[in-house]
Amino acid sequence: MKVCVIGGGGRIGLPMCLVLAEAGHTVYGLDINEENNQLIMSGRMPFYEEQGEEYLKRALSAGRLFMTSDISCVKSSDVIMITIGTPPDEHLRPVMTPLTNLIKQLCPLLQTGQLVILRSTVPPGTTDRVKTLIEERTKLKIGREIFLVFAPERAVQGQAIKEIRTLPQIIGAYDENSYERAKDFFLTFLRSDCIRLTPLEAEIGKLLTNLTRYVLFALANECYLIAESFGVNINKIIDAYSKDYPRFGLPVPGPNVGGPCLYKDGWFLIESIPYNELYSVAFRINEGMPTQIAKKIQQHPGIRKVAILGMTYKANSDDPRYSLSFRLKKQLRDLGYEVVTVDPHLSGCAPLSAIEGSDAVVLMTPHDEFKNLRRIMDFVRNRDCLYVDIWGAWSEMRHRSKAGYFYGKDVPDADSGGG
Repeated sequence: MKVCVIGGGGRIGLPMCLVLAEAGHTVYGLDINEENNQLIMSGRMPFYEEQGEEYLKRALSAGRLFMTSDISCVKSSDVIMITIGTPPDEHLRPVMTPLTNLIKQLCPLLQTGQLVILRSTVPPGTTDRVKTLIEERTKLKIGREIFLVFAPERAVQGQAIKEIRTLPQIIGAYDENSYERAKDFFLTFLRSDCIRLTPLEAEIGKLLTNLTRYVLFALANECYLIAESFGVNINKIIDAYSKDYPRFGLPVPGPNVGGPCLYKDGWFLIESIPYNELYSVAFRINEGMPTQIAKKIQQHPGIRKVAILGMTYKANSDDPRYSLSFRLKKQLRDLGYEVVTVDPHLSGCAPLSAIEGSDAVVLMTPHDEFKNLRRIMDFVRNRDCLYVDIWGAWSEMRHRSKAGYFYGKDVPDADSGGG
């Protein structure tokens, strides 16, 4: 098949392009970012994706991947897959203009027999509006002359190639013909099952998946704040009560959760939620974690230089979008601290050696490169440095620290390192 992936150079679209090319399809990665398109066609990934380089090399060698900004490729495609994002406005309401304008651009190019797959995370009712636009502007009937489904992605960033092929695929379809067309297409590369829902059910389910995770993270952070108020260690409690006990599924607390999806997707539902205080409070808790850290640092006199470890929104990622590390950086600088930011996955950050002489070190994103506390201490060379690890990533102090805060001299055998 010939498949056009719109947004094909992005973090959702490009892994899909590579999986499709691997499965033998001819793939057009339609993207307005010409610089990215050229980079990809030269054999380089614009972001980290596990196995991405190998898949890209094979796709280009086989002549199955073509990155382009020319929308006319839609006309000759059998399948059109839409993967563009749905950004929020300043009030966190979904901005639908990009998707609406795209559909209007596509309509003159759509042909009888094509399958249109909406894969973006969208508010409830979006597929209905897309269906109306297509039918009104093309005069083609969905389910008979052209086919439309909502089939959301659920892959974790950085491992999308693997999960696209292994996670069950939800397909929101209006009719049996559209469902069967989409199912046959996905089964050309999918090693799991397809599950049919209505488009509205599928839209709501995707948002609920992300909302649930976000609220659980907030619950963990609320538990952290409760434990902190009593002066006890939340990770020690979680580890003890989780051991061989299946009914305490609390994630670890963390100061940097949300990213480009989780923090906003709940707001796409909030006007439909009878009791929306739960999500509103979760949002305030998670978004307020940097402020909690800044206030705590203020309570420790003598701190002048603060190092922030990790600026991306999650561990071992190169995506800085909506990372709360930047909020902490601004708050600390506004308070007059010298701030050094270190992230091996981002250009423009300082090297690890820049943390020497820091009075406080905050682990915001627990990259693997930061997991060795003694190595970090060797760079800091200050036994009186305050360390902040709410994640509990530094095993030496996971159960010993007071609410994730400890001094270098408190680390067992601290005299063996740390200056």
